[in-house]
Amino acid sequence: MTLTRLVLFSGWGIDARIWQPLIACLQARLAHVTETGDQADAGADDQAKSRPLEIIAPDWPEESPQADSRAGSEPTASRASLGGADTLWLGWSLGALRAEALAKKQAPAVLVSLAMGPSFIDQAPFEQTLPALAPEVLEDFRAAFARNPAASWQHFLRWQASGEASTRDCLRHLRELIGRHPVSREAVLAAGLAELASRQMSLAPQSELPLEFWLGKQDPLLAPGLSAALRAQGQVVAEFEGGHCLPLSATEALADALLTRMGLVTHHVTRISEEA
Repeated sequence: MTLTRLVLFSGWGIDARIWQPLIACLQARLAHVTETGDQADAGADDQAKSRPLEIIAPDWPEESPQADSRAGSEPTASRASLGGADTLWLGWSLGALRAEALAKKQAPAVLVSLAMGPSFIDQAPFEQTLPALAPEVLEDFRAAFARNPAASWQHFLRWQASGEASTRDCLRHLRELIGRHPVSREAVLAAGLAELASRQMSLAPQSELPLEFWLGKQDPLLAPGLSAALRAQGQVVAEFEGGHCLPLSATEALADALLTRMGLVTHHVTRISEEA
């Protein structure tokens, strides 16, 4: 089935500007496909060719550069449904946990959890069987955030960039996109950390919500062994070379994987690993 709408959900403390490189790459890939359309396979979907890919990157209401005092955890564009049988959702980090909850109401065709497992930290009280970070990791960060929010946000940027081949280049690129100060209010960021501590995906049957996990092999924010454990439970997992900042460090690989998953191209230009 061909999917023609892509919705991108950003993570904690980082607004939708993070998606600019990926969107540009997708548009360049699609322009190339259009230019070479005469050489496409004879079995290609002509109707899909005539329908451009719609890309939506909504901000969560309180986490955009134009944020006002509204509260709530649904993205700005959710007044009109973002779901549908023609739609793939890509949620990054906390955005994946939020998107999974929202998907129960808006039902996309596919949800991809990028750089996030079923939970961020170990939910031992709920008999979690999949690896996640120890609760103390987030507790320590939340305590530091309470003392100095601005410094903790900067530390978080460095932390998530630390798994990339060049931490310095990734951090520079990240700051060029989103600036050197968070756009969200401190109370909003604190609430997001509380979500990271408590949200857990339900892992509904694939027939109810097709869910895939696209993870970085060097992600410092994921527990060791997560990919193998997910596969052992029958979950769909793809691994990318990179850390937590896959929208920046694996832009081309992500674009190729998305277009292939959506049925808009028939092969990956950049190979990703789907096996352990």
